Amino acid sequence: MVKIVQISDSHLGYRTRRGAINQWAIQNYSRPYEQEIYDSFLKVMTDISKIKNLDFLVHCGDMFHHPSKYSSYPPPEPARRAFKEGLDIFFNNTNNQIPFIYIEGNHGIFRGYEYTPFESHIQVEKYSNLHYYKQRDLLDAIKNNEPLKLDFPTKKVRFYLFPYFEFQDYEVYEAAYDNWIENQHPIKNDGNINIAVAHGSAGDNTLHRKINSNDYNYDYVALGHEHGFKKISENHYYSGSLLPMNFKEVYENQCYLIVDIDNDTKLLNVERVFTNKFLQRSFEIIQIRADPDQTSSDIELLINNELNPFISDKGFNPKTAARLKFNFTGEVTNEKNWQINEMMSRIRRDCFSQPDKFNILQIIWKIIDISELFEDDISAGIIQDYILEHPDEEFKSFVSEKLTEDQSHFNVDKLAQLGMRALKNALKYMEKEKEV
Repeated sequence: MVKIVQISDSHLGYRTRRGAINQWAIQNYSRPYEQEIYDSFLKVMTDISKIKNLDFLVHCGDMFHHPSKYSSYPPPEPARRAFKEGLDIFFNNTNNQIPFIYIEGNHGIFRGYEYTPFESHIQVEKYSNLHYYKQRDLLDAIKNNEPLKLDFPTKKVRFYLFPYFEFQDYEVYEAAYDNWIENQHPIKNDGNINIAVAHGSAGDNTLHRKINSNDYNYDYVALGHEHGFKKISENHYYSGSLLPMNFKEVYENQCYLIVDIDNDTKLLNVERVFTNKFLQRSFEIIQIRADPDQTSSDIELLINNELNPFISDKGFNPKTAARLKFNFTGEVTNEKNWQINEMMSRIRRDCFSQPDKFNILQIIWKIIDISELFEDDISAGIIQDYILEHPDEEFKSFVSEKLTEDQSHFNVDKLAQLGMRALKNALKYMEKEKEV
């Protein structure tokens, strides 16, 4: 029997982006929710290090939140400290006998650089049983047409590593990556337990279809990138992150997995250890109906009633302060929309200026006009109504027309392809910026 623990998407250094009180946990030089993620990570590393008969710890990417594609900042110092402390806890408690295997995700990467926060800020040579695989290792494997794998002959276990790589955004690599994955095809009945470790998702096309296939004879596939526990097939699992990052993730289950694999039958036993139970603060999504006949005073009274449970004689507590999101729905006119935005901005300032009264870390809101939920012939409709029906063709036509006018000599197909890729990436970025 081989026992592995799967953990993923720690996002050390994550900080709430907007609507949060500018309050610091001074002793740690970190913001409150940021510190809660560090505390959870250290508790998990402690608990994992005490699991009996553990053979491997596998982390499926996104150890740090920064840097990322849209942020070149390195991880904040508290994140690096927490990571080092977690490594020390794990290797000290296991007498450095348990391999810790990590692949790079889409967060925590210095884009375009040869080194990563592991090498620039952590003395990895101190941890002889830390096995770290980054994007450069993947590119070298593709270039040399060699598999990227890690063997443990005494345990008869082989890991196939798939660090995050935007293969679809690099045309020169797309075909090469597709062909290279054949090198990652285990030999059936080779006597090993074959485990794939990958970061990506079929949902956003960042996980290659062959990794996601059941046809490759992997005995287990440990996946990272999605932040909630998910069983994709009989042996493909996401463990999720350790804590919900935002309101979108509140109803997902975050955990780490203890996976036992029988050496002979390859049968799995997967135990979920839920970590979202460590969350001490509440994430509250509050629904408020804003009808046309309501005055601003009526709406403010509803808001204050919802805020009452978060008034405390002890005031702001960085460990338990709530994160609140108000959803306003109804027939919201432009005038009422402005009134609500002005009102919520003022209420948030009032709450945050009275830390001795309100135990609230974050207040954000969203205003939804119910008329936008229905399509008819006379309504302005929603934004999708104005998107081109065949954007690739129409964008190509536009480019061709402009180049003809300028009497330019460029490859129209290539320009149109690059332009559409840029637009799609921009739309993805805009979507990611929304904290829902």
